[in-house]
Amino acid sequence: MFKLETMIYASEDGTSSVFTLNPVLQKQLDALAAQHPEVCQRKARGEAGGVTYQVRDAALAIWPACDEKA
Repeated sequence: MFKLETMIYASEDGTSSVFTLNPVLQKQLDALAAQHPEVCQRKARGEAGGVTYQVRDAALAIWPACDEKA
């Protein structure tokens, strides 16, 4: 079953808004925000456990998830 965990919205200002329910990705983005606040900022936490971040596009790279069961 497919479950949507992360949404990324690109802006014209060279940043992307990243909303994620994935706790592993939240930890990675929290670490990036702590180490490089000029690149990534945590913006909001939702009631359902999702977190929104603002990330400079140059710092954003996306790889497809691997299915470790295969």
